[in-house]
Amino acid sequence: MTNTSGHRGRLKARFLEGRGAGLADYELLELALTFAIPRKDVKPIAKALLARFGSLSAVLSASAEQLRAVGGVGEASSVLFGVIAQLALRVRREKVAKVAVLDNRLALMDYLYTLFAGKVREEFHVLFLDSKLQLLADETMFTGTLSEASVGPREIVKRALELNAAGLVVAHNHPSGVPTPSTEDDIFTRTLAVACEAVGMALHDHVIVGVESHFSFKGAGRV
Repeated sequence: MTNTSGHRGRLKARFLEGRGAGLADYELLELALTFAIPRKDVKPIAKALLARFGSLSAVLSASAEQLRAVGGVGEASSVLFGVIAQLALRVRREKVAKVAVLDNRLALMDYLYTLFAGKVREEFHVLFLDSKLQLLADETMFTGTLSEASVGPREIVKRALELNAAGLVVAHNHPSGVPTPSTEDDIFTRTLAVACEAVGMALHDHVIVGVESHFSFKGAGRV
């Protein structure tokens, strides 16, 4: 048994002991990389990824092109990280879908932070809810700032009616990291609330997600 295979075996054994709880961040990345890169010491690659992106969430949300810019990371590794990131997102979406969205604010915010992690452009999402406040669908309505949006409140309400939704939670990110609402955010939210009310639908919240914090129009009493 080579030194590399022996080290991998010990790393896997440590993972199995506590489902990874005792491993450092770089060791978890290292273990993941062993499934994409056979017969090679991947510890330097794992450490280089953390040094380049700064955190596990940033590594997993990086694009394939960004990942492959790190030495030793090829297609297999970038696909693996993309799959892991998508699995994490879907697990959080399942948690949101199984309960009344507004009754589990923690699960909702956990989902939104995961959804927007690492995004370099603004994305505007609409969570369509049924009469029991359970998730019908989550759709990306547009990408870019609200002032540049090609999809407006009328189109969002039209889509909600197609889905027979009873209410909405809308969310977008500020890649700058600061979730303070802009003038465009305020105008858009007020216009959407009026459009929803006109058809007997509720706009439950508009959430702006930053890097480490968020702003809730509902929490601020502005919807």
